[in-house]
Amino acid sequence: MKRILSLVLVLMLCLPLVSAMAEEEKVLNIFTWEYYIDDETLANFTAETGIQINYATFASNEEMLMKLQANGATEYDIILASDYILSMAHKEGLLLPLDREKLTGWDNLNPYYLNQYFDPENVYTMPYAAGVPGIIYDPSRVSFEITSFADLWNEEFTDNLCLLDDARVMIGAVLKTLGYSYNTTDEAQLAEAKAKLMELRKNVRVLDYDTAYMHVLSGEVMAAYVFTPYAVIAEMENPGIKCVFPKEGIGFGIDSLAIPANAPHPENAHLLLDFLLRPEVAAHVAECQWYANPNLAADELISDEFKAYAALNVPEELLATKEFVQDVGEFESVFQDMWLEFKLQ
Repeated sequence: MKRILSLVLVLMLCLPLVSAMAEEEKVLNIFTWEYYIDDETLANFTAETGIQINYATFASNEEMLMKLQANGATEYDIILASDYILSMAHKEGLLLPLDREKLTGWDNLNPYYLNQYFDPENVYTMPYAAGVPGIIYDPSRVSFEITSFADLWNEEFTDNLCLLDDARVMIGAVLKTLGYSYNTTDEAQLAEAKAKLMELRKNVRVLDYDTAYMHVLSGEVMAAYVFTPYAVIAEMENPGIKCVFPKEGIGFGIDSLAIPANAPHPENAHLLLDFLLRPEVAAHVAECQWYANPNLAADELISDEFKAYAALNVPEELLATKEFVQDVGEFESVFQDMWLEFKLQ
């Protein structure tokens, strides 16, 4: 009996320690692109929860994956990255399944952005923003109406284009122009795309990932191929700028939030995800990031002025042509080598 009582006392003394260990420290480590979750949103989350944010940035999806692989998915609590790279991370066991019971606002999401190829049952990811790359140009400087990606080979654009410095997106657009898939692994099709891409080099003045739109606004180039938010910014800065989507077909991307498999603060991570699901928060995020909003409940809170930008209004017939950048396995190096050769020309 004395032994039993002693054991009970020891267990009672250990309970506060167990409880303290179970309660996470008030810290959340985020890893994404710079400014991709705005300061106001994070400040409001901290004010409500007391959780302090450590915000680390990467320059590319590939850099994010390499860092996750290197640290065994132990350093960060939330990553925000593109669909195809999250698919690769999941295949390597680097993502934690989401606890839906802790995501009380999940039903606010638009079903259109759920159950996509990179996470068919949305076990690991939560959509944050979506977009379609498009062509922006100044019609006062171009003698014809641009309707297709093929128009960019026009001699009028000699040394007057800015393209995204992104192998998969740009080669994917060239493949679409030839009638092929963004993600083809057919060697003959890739060889044809390479030849077509190299023909475009004489028209390209600038390669830029983050600020391609600025080269159009400054007048340095006549046209640029840009991601959705940068097309919106260009329209905001100069209402005369036109944004068009290539008639050959479009690329499509969903950037999503995920929790690394060995995140140090998974409970805090779920708190932020649920916070971002609130309609008023999602509406604010959409108007800060200039991307299409995947939160259906937030739509009525977003201004009509914002919704009117051409870059956010893809024609229905083109949406039917959309393709994601996908994991192409060993052929990834073929795309990357092709792009490097293009850049070095």
